[in-house]
Amino acid sequence: MTENSDCEVLVVGAGPTGLMAANLLARSGVRVRIVERRGEATRESRAFAVQARSLELLQSMGLADRFVERGVIARSVNIHVKGKFAGGLDFTRAEAGDTPFPFILMIPQSESEALLAADLEALGVVIERGVDCADFTMDAGGVRAELKHGDGRTETLRCAYIVGGDGSRSVVRSGAGIGWDGELLPQRFLLADCRVDWPLDHDNFRVFLNGPLIGLFLPLKGSACSRVMATDMSGGFGDEDGSVPAPLDLAEMQAGLAAALNLPVKLSAPVWVTRYRAHHRFVDRYSAGRAFVAGDAAHIHSPAGGQGMNTGLQDAANLAWKLAAVLRGANPALLESYDGERRPVGDAVVKKTGRLFAAAAGQAGFKAKMRDRMLPVVLPFISKKKPFQTNAFKGASQRGIAYPPGGSLVPADGAGGKGPKPGERAPDAPWPGDGTLYEALAGYRFTLLALSLDPADDASGPALAAAQDALAKLDPRAEPVVIDAIPADAALATRYGLGGKRRRMLYVVRPDGYVGWRGTGWDAAACAEWIAGLTANGG
Repeated sequence: MTENSDCEVLVVGAGPTGLMAANLLARSGVRVRIVERRGEATRESRAFAVQARSLELLQSMGLADRFVERGVIARSVNIHVKGKFAGGLDFTRAEAGDTPFPFILMIPQSESEALLAADLEALGVVIERGVDCADFTMDAGGVRAELKHGDGRTETLRCAYIVGGDGSRSVVRSGAGIGWDGELLPQRFLLADCRVDWPLDHDNFRVFLNGPLIGLFLPLKGSACSRVMATDMSGGFGDEDGSVPAPLDLAEMQAGLAAALNLPVKLSAPVWVTRYRAHHRFVDRYSAGRAFVAGDAAHIHSPAGGQGMNTGLQDAANLAWKLAAVLRGANPALLESYDGERRPVGDAVVKKTGRLFAAAAGQAGFKAKMRDRMLPVVLPFISKKKPFQTNAFKGASQRGIAYPPGGSLVPADGAGGKGPKPGERAPDAPWPGDGTLYEALAGYRFTLLALSLDPADDASGPALAAAQDALAKLDPRAEPVVIDAIPADAALATRYGLGGKRRRMLYVVRPDGYVGWRGTGWDAAACAEWIAGLTANGG
């Protein structure tokens, strides 16, 4: 047995959430190790939808272009009833100019993990596969974890914190004594990644409703490979907890899909074929002592809306900078905000996906007949409405998620008026000249953002420098971005609340892309006071 203390944070699980957490910690200067009990990386597509908010995070890491190159852009969700198109979501109709990604990116989880893993290794962090976190204990000074290696060697690791990105059967969640409650849903589904030959295109996300049957089509690699899903009417599934489904062949998958589609379809070249049963489960807290859970270790739910993996990625983005700041000396109470901010989000996602799932896949008998009669009447009408499309995309993309005021991290808004408030997402906007604001905010770091309709004056420099010095205590990589002489009618001015008598605004943008603080004018003293309140010694 060996004992090491060569890292500050141990991440357990190398799925998308764990990989994102380890990556962002490494970028923040934290010594991190990531272990995964599986000996090999994911090969199946599994989670596939990457939403705009996650792509914005990936852009700040310099990875968005790589994801888009290897994925398929879906700009609509088409809904068919009894084989006929009825309407749906059309993101080209949505007002989404504040994001560079007005679409859903379809990319297999295996590809997402590969891209995140390659970038993590480029940062000097090797994924330790075939290593199981068998147990851990916590005390006032840190965490002691027992790691079992595939070669039989046992290692005791001493670190400051442990993060569980290790899925629904999380060792970290269990070891920390975090509660886990929910249910296994009764609906069962057939699922396959394969070639689909049918009379429709291979470019759009499609939902098929046909009485008690539902079918899904998701584009992955053009006509070569797509994800399909259909109601399983076989009456059997496998073991009761849904962990070991009964075998499924492509012929049964094709028959089930054809019944749901009410269209001719032929499946071939299967990559992955399985049965699927959804769970709705949620933790009673996101942290306990020095242990934190994220992603599927904290929340699992139906795939309705493509929210699961994205919620996990945003969990990691919210947690990583807080761990880094506390390890640098910020107030440890900052870590309490992880549960305060993310648990309400996870709870809302579980409930929302449950409602969507019930509306689409949980109907039978009279209710299913009424749904199939009403949708072809109502959906074409509302699909033409821009507010409907805007709100639908804002919800699906996770751009509408905001953290309410409370405590020192999200202060009450003292500025008033338009523009993103503390706790709200910082929107993108064209930069005066070339580029965009998000390019200036890149790097997963704090940014002191000073905006002005007027030219900057020499007297502003020292005041902003004082605020920047205070911000560096939270994040040494923090940088000021000063944009002055902004045209009053520019999108940047409009989206950030400049106009009329409001000639200047000062923002602090957090590494996860949310506004931490804002004030009118360039009130750097008030800004520095807020920052000081987050440090251990108040300054």
